[in-house]
Amino acid sequence: MKWRDPAGDCAEDNLLLQLQKLFRQLSENVATSEGITRCLGIRNVYEQQDAVEYYRKLLKTVGTPASKVFEGKMSNITKCICGNENKETNPFISILLSIEVGNNEKYNVEKGLESFFKHSKLEQDDWMYCDECDHKTETHTWSEIDEYPTVLTLHLKRFDFDYIQMRYVKNECPLDVPPSLHIKDYKYNLYAVINHRGGYSGGHYDAIIRPYQNQKWYCFDDSTVTEMSEALLQGSRLPYMLMYRKEDACKELLFKTAELRLTGIIAHHLRILLLGPSRSGKSTVGNLILGVNYFLCKHGSKTVTKKSTKKTVENVTVVDTPNLFSLTQSSWEKELNRCTELSHPGPNVILWVIRISKFSDQQQGLFHTIKKRLGSGTTKHMMVVFTNGRELKRLRQPIHTFLSKCDKLKKVVRICQNRYHVIDTSDVNSNQIPELVDKLDKIVTENSGNYCTFRRCIAQKSPQEEAEKQ
Repeated sequence: MKWRDPAGDCAEDNLLLQLQKLFRQLSENVATSEGITRCLGIRNVYEQQDAVEYYRKLLKTVGTPASKVFEGKMSNITKCICGNENKETNPFISILLSIEVGNNEKYNVEKGLESFFKHSKLEQDDWMYCDECDHKTETHTWSEIDEYPTVLTLHLKRFDFDYIQMRYVKNECPLDVPPSLHIKDYKYNLYAVINHRGGYSGGHYDAIIRPYQNQKWYCFDDSTVTEMSEALLQGSRLPYMLMYRKEDACKELLFKTAELRLTGIIAHHLRILLLGPSRSGKSTVGNLILGVNYFLCKHGSKTVTKKSTKKTVENVTVVDTPNLFSLTQSSWEKELNRCTELSHPGPNVILWVIRISKFSDQQQGLFHTIKKRLGSGTTKHMMVVFTNGRELKRLRQPIHTFLSKCDKLKKVVRICQNRYHVIDTSDVNSNQIPELVDKLDKIVTENSGNYCTFRRCIAQKSPQEEAEKQ
């Protein structure tokens, strides 16, 4: 199996890969948007462009599934006085709100949104032809949202053509940016504002964004990022685009991000086998990698996964397993054979999933037992994944400090060629999964796309019994 190299020639015009590269750079150091502007065909970065135009162009260029979180479906309905209705449904990625107030009057976003969906009667010259009446008749028209997007984008129509001055003029009326919107049965929370300073011929954009991880507002202005107060959004004359996220959609966005991440950089099929003790969080890790809530996850002390199952999304397969170490010999052999079949011809990566906690002699024994059963050479495909990263915050120590204090666990990590990753499954942020995928990428690349094969299980005792013996 080979992986696409984001730095290769084929990635130069791939906007999705350039975005991936940009976010990776941002997580490490100072980043440049040169690859993004090149993909969008921007030759002069000092020439003002319309933010909405390039928002549309960006989503069109990256394609689905990246753009579908921003896309909904809206119907334009026309109705004759006889009752005959015509309905035309189309996708949309933003809603244009007209501004009907003067420069010194405050604009109300909620009322503007209500006005957009309000029924209106067309002027006689614009009446529609009615098939039932067989002539043009008085026509009423309105719009309705059929499918609500995960991210709702509002575009304020600040520029209008002035026929007296014969030029475009900007309406710089102030407005209070509502922190949330209620539309039908959905609640949308504000998470980003695009500001514009200047006029039609020249100006400057900046973005105000609130990451859901810490709920703080930050202003992104070229190379400068500063924390700011939400109060500055009230009475501001600068907002040009408002972006709202559907409540409880954060995990949905993370899953889609993980799916995009995997789809964008994996050239061939990746097969991941999840192993680990009971209640270690294997199923949760699988769901996060795939970007799909497929494997059943429940709180409690009982094992949820009863037999090995697999799920494939795009070109990634994840095999989730039960607690292999509590099985009898015959059940162990059967389950291992099933894992082999599900990940046929063999996994590219084996993730050993455990919780950050006191590492017992029994846990160490279980690891060495499974390593022995899987056969020599499998460790070069293995990585340890810790699933309760929040525990490190409670302990007030980084992962390397935690490992340094546990010789048994440190030895396990060393056997896995010092590969490990920490996930806080109780509060997953947007960087954890991309970082994990980068590490999976590295494992497969280092092994030249090869996969591991399992030796036939010939044990006379179950892994649990062997671990206890050790």
